[in-house]
Amino acid sequence: MSSIAAPRFGIEKAAGEPSRMRRNAYRYIGEIHIPGRIRLNHVFREIKALGLPESGVRMLDAGTGRGDIALHCARLHPEWQVHGIDLLDDRVERCRTAAGNLALRNVSFDRDNLLNLSEVGQYDLITNTDVLEHIEDDRGAMANLARALAPGGYLLLTFPSVPQRRHLKLVAWRERRIGFKPEDIGHVRPGYSPEMINGLAGEVGLEPVKTVWTYGPFGNLAHDLFFVLGDSKPNPIVFAASLPFLLVLSFLENHTPTRHGSGLLAIVRKPTGR
Repeated sequence: MSSIAAPRFGIEKAAGEPSRMRRNAYRYIGEIHIPGRIRLNHVFREIKALGLPESGVRMLDAGTGRGDIALHCARLHPEWQVHGIDLLDDRVERCRTAAGNLALRNVSFDRDNLLNLSEVGQYDLITNTDVLEHIEDDRGAMANLARALAPGGYLLLTFPSVPQRRHLKLVAWRERRIGFKPEDIGHVRPGYSPEMINGLAGEVGLEPVKTVWTYGPFGNLAHDLFFVLGDSKPNPIVFAASLPFLLVLSFLENHTPTRHGSGLLAIVRKPTGR
């Protein structure tokens, strides 16, 4: 990997954002969804640590959402071939628009379902971030991802951890106030432990490489405060006043090791002989 520091993430989201206010925020501040900012920083750091070459890498972002990871990796590594898939047509179109606005020719997006993924031995790196806990047949999804990996390829996953860290009491108050339930965000299970995810990976022929706890004390506090403040639809004035503190918490989360957290990042690998 190049020793040059990675470009700050945010330009990619600005490229596909219809709101002028949010577009400017992404350009000048970076990711403003604080839990997402924390997760992406962990993901990009671990991708860099894999030491993949600057050219010839084939990457799949499985469950790409708004294309955050796919677009950033395509921009940072112009010699990689990056593909993103998602279930929803509007997300795919938004990703394609952002890629066009960024003039990226090494990234593509399609509508696809992990449970129908049929590619074999295509990818050197697959990312699957905060997706697996939404899929009832998680073993089927993992088997398809394993099959799509080239021998020696890496699968990087993120998801909530079990058991969870203790959250602020304000979170329960906010949930009651807005009538929020975990199933509202489509979770079919609360998350995974290191033993659970490594066991699942082993069932489909993958071997564990690394497990990293995420959302430690600082990240957990940032996550909880962001949710209490309104999550993706906060009061702009309150959010602007709180943002410096949230950014400090985000920085501390990504620069402070933790022995336990509310999230996990796992890297597994397909053996070279398979």
